[in-house]
Amino acid sequence: MKQYHRNIVCLVVLMLLLSACSHSTPKATSLPEATSTKSSPTVISTPGHQGKSCLADLAIYPGAREEPQMRAELKDFVRQMETTAQTSGGEVAVYTTTDTPSKTVAFYRKNPPRGGWNRILALTSSKGGIIVWGKGNLSAQVFVAVHKQKTVILLGCSQKLGSAQGPKLPTYTKKNGLAANSVTSIAVAADGSVWFGTSSGLSHLKSGHWTTYTEDKGLPGNQISALATGTDGTLWVGTNFRGVAHFDGSSWRTYTKQDGLRHNKVSSIATAPDGTMWVGSCDVRGGISHFDGHGWKTYDKSNGLGDNCVNVIAVTSDGTVWAGTKRGISKFDGTKWTNYTTTNGLAGNKINAVAVAPNGAVWVGTDSGVSRFDGQAWKTYTPDDGLVAPKVHAVAVAPDGSLWFGTSGGVSHLKSGEWHNYTTRDGLPSNTVISIFAAPDGKVWVGTAFNGVAVIEPSE
Repeated sequence: MKQYHRNIVCLVVLMLLLSACSHSTPKATSLPEATSTKSSPTVISTPGHQGKSCLADLAIYPGAREEPQMRAELKDFVRQMETTAQTSGGEVAVYTTTDTPSKTVAFYRKNPPRGGWNRILALTSSKGGIIVWGKGNLSAQVFVAVHKQKTVILLGCSQKLGSAQGPKLPTYTKKNGLAANSVTSIAVAADGSVWFGTSSGLSHLKSGHWTTYTEDKGLPGNQISALATGTDGTLWVGTNFRGVAHFDGSSWRTYTKQDGLRHNKVSSIATAPDGTMWVGSCDVRGGISHFDGHGWKTYDKSNGLGDNCVNVIAVTSDGTVWAGTKRGISKFDGTKWTNYTTTNGLAGNKINAVAVAPNGAVWVGTDSGVSRFDGQAWKTYTPDDGLVAPKVHAVAVAPDGSLWFGTSGGVSHLKSGEWHNYTTRDGLPSNTVISIFAAPDGKVWVGTAFNGVAVIEPSE
């Protein structure tokens, strides 16, 4: 059976959205309960289609009216839908409503098709959007846009759209010079060169040239777990069970428990505005180590830290330290620790990532979504809000203040309240993203668990 690339459908949808942006919509009405779809003359079925209509699983938006004439007015768009549906054994129906697109989109996000459908795509905005659910080889779609001051709803069902992958994003693997395809951490230097921590060494990409460092070249260990650049431009490298190494560009200096480090199993490194370094370790005897350039000071549960398993650390512009543990997140103001868990509003207690936005908001990635702390309260975002998958491994803040999330299901970008997701359908080499870095030049470097690193260009 012929498969259609998702970008073809998205292109058509974008054309419709662009053509409709200049039109306004009437004031939104209240949101009634969902109603079931009924067969109608607007349903476009495959000839010879047998059995129950797959549109029966889709809820008509409350107050929506069937609009046969829309098939003529939107003929180019609907024709694409018809072609996809008819060649895939599916159907399309057209409706309109006087409610705003944002409310219509919100309705469908909260009312997925019945019968075990899982959302696989959501490209939404205040002007409309696309929502796609998947179940086996089937796909159910809702397309919402504005046309002549009406909110148009196209309900569709067919073989899964986007089953064929689009063009690959630029990707680097061992074949290109990367030390290993498991990229655990990423850091961008002041000169724009990029450092990649992998499961088998440290790789440096500068002006198209690769250099790899291993134990033979000064590293204390080849399993890299964390990277951070210092305020002086030097590189700090965390290893698994071999301590932390400092590289000044020509020589290495290693710190271990013998030097005052809390634990040799390093999980995270963060640079403070004053140039000091914070190092986390995840172990029953782990905790946090602070290096002031001369010696180490350590913190653990006995000092008020939430848990000794510290997965990630971030430092704000005023020097406040945020430490994500397997039992919540801890904040250190220089004197005392304050701990937050799900009882305080966190999405989950296992913290995998922490990042601080320019406005001071703290973003925390968990196994159950991402949470934002504004200094007073926590707000959580999950796939119901647009996040591509609930398990968030990495969080990065872009120069424009937007957020990038690396998850077990791909990459999510949150900008100005709108979500855009990237998966293998959009060119990612893998949906299991374990590290991410938003560089000053706008490039977003995406590290995967087994398939190397990809780069999302500013124009993407």
